[in-house]
Amino acid sequence: MIGAPVFRYVLTPGWAGDSLARAAQAVPSLDLNFAATKNVGPLVTFTRASSATYIDSAGTLQTAAVDVPRFDHNPTTGESLGLLVEEARTNLLLNTATLSTQSVTVTAVPHTLSFYGSGTVTLSGASTAGPAVGSGAFPARTTLTFTPSAGTLTLTVTGSVTSAQLEAGSFPTSYIPTTTATVTRAADVFTITGTNFSSWYNPSEGTLSVETPNGLVGLGVTVNTSFLGISTGALSSALSTGDGIKYGSGSPSTSTRTFIITSGTAVFDSNSAINAGKVAIAYKQDDFAIARSSTLGTDTSGNVPTGMDRFTLRAFGATPYKRITYWPTRLSNATLQAITAT
Repeated sequence: MIGAPVFRYVLTPGWAGDSLARAAQAVPSLDLNFAATKNVGPLVTFTRASSATYIDSAGTLQTAAVDVPRFDHNPTTGESLGLLVEEARTNLLLNTATLSTQSVTVTAVPHTLSFYGSGTVTLSGASTAGPAVGSGAFPARTTLTFTPSAGTLTLTVTGSVTSAQLEAGSFPTSYIPTTTATVTRAADVFTITGTNFSSWYNPSEGTLSVETPNGLVGLGVTVNTSFLGISTGALSSALSTGDGIKYGSGSPSTSTRTFIITSGTAVFDSNSAINAGKVAIAYKQDDFAIARSSTLGTDTSGNVPTGMDRFTLRAFGATPYKRITYWPTRLSNATLQAITAT
């Protein structure tokens, strides 16, 4: 559940059992513990203009209705992984429950083919990558990422190929079932605005913690793209554009980057290839820092951005958000390292 939206700096008995609060030695003013609560809470505005799939705790594929958040799970262990926030994607294949040989029109951008089953999909025409050889029944998902030429791609199917997907993108996303026509899954939209934002945000100093079930190895997203941020107005998809406190993909895309931008100038810019599942970003006048799995980066010069009015979560590749936490104080560097320790 979300912590009460008041600024508190000492632990209370109710928080003593929480390992993150103990490590921080401070109670957060915002705690979105998605994996534990399977709830976005009352402060969040969440929309998605289509249904979408996810894996439940029993390892079964389920469908969430329009505007309903999805809380994904490890299909083998049942572990709760957190909130899925995905970009819009289109499954270009037809009759995907049990795939048969077919041809589709593709453009010259990265595409990803994925499926379950022990069969084989052989590509011809616009690409001869692969073939993609099935590794078995669910949850063993086979994936192949390739860049075709623009034109007609033929997928020749032999053996058992189920829950198949071909999407423009350099990594696979949640399964989009189709029958006689292609289907688009709309983007998940997550924001906190107005008094729901100002109730927990401190414009002078603070610390934002992000936890995901795993890091970024092989993420393959577009370089310098915002995953999340505190901003004025809509969060820019370009990490280096617009005032705010932002976290996203770096360069190369398997790294992550943090930008804090004030009056159009980056006062803090940290790019790292560390494969971090836990990250904490801290800000205060002339005192900025980020810890990635205990590794620290700092900057001691710059003004904090002003006029912030919202918090936004965007697609983190296909990785769920496990927990988002905010403290209305600049935690010490040692504390940043402690709360991001693996």
